[in-house]
Amino acid sequence: MRTDPARAIAVLWGQVASPRRGPRQAASVEEIVASAVGIADADGLEAVTMRAVGNELGRTAMSLYTYVVSRDVLIDLMYDSVHAELGEVRAGGDWRKAVARWSGKLRDLYLQHPWLLEIQSARPVLGPHEQQALESLLKILATAELAFEDRQAATSALFSIVKGAARQAADARAAIAKADAEWWAAAGKALAEAAPDFAERFPESAAIATRQREYGAQPWVTAADQAFTRAIDLLIAGMDKLRD
Repeated sequence: MRTDPARAIAVLWGQVASPRRGPRQAASVEEIVASAVGIADADGLEAVTMRAVGNELGRTAMSLYTYVVSRDVLIDLMYDSVHAELGEVRAGGDWRKAVARWSGKLRDLYLQHPWLLEIQSARPVLGPHEQQALESLLKILATAELAFEDRQAATSALFSIVKGAARQAADARAAIAKADAEWWAAAGKALAEAAPDFAERFPESAAIATRQREYGAQPWVTAADQAFTRAIDLLIAGMDKLRD
């Protein structure tokens, strides 16, 4: 269960004053969050503990609670802080290109910090940087002159597509890192021996596999990238029709 939202939001929006008692402040909330993000980027979200962050900063775990009241709040702060990397995406002269650009930047953020995909999104963090990411998209969709209810649906669909595509791409990259290509080579050979008529029985699957081999050394990565681009294009085309 998450910490009291009032306490978490106060920290997220910088409304918590520095402690007045105890030893002289040797760390800040920003330094604690940056250290935690570094740990998560390297070793995943599970590796982020107050003890691990304290070790990075040369502090005790207990001393960090003076600035960050719980691990849950720390994760909220981490989540919100990396969204600052998105910046603001403006509609400019073409809302379609802006939607594609926003989607691409958000997917890149997830791939830069894959641990973001482990955080449950049923409840928003409600931090300023996360909110700015949402506001950028809403402004773009407002420029497209979509109906209000269509903007809501499009926003939900875009977040779902981006997050799903990022997870697929992250899995593909992880598979490459684990030398998964060797497994696929062995599996392909075994399948050819066990089912020599595979291509005849499953022609559409075989056609996709042939196309993927043309992508080169990282077929699943390239396939994930292309599927994401196509999905966003299709959604944009659908939004365009709603404007007619």
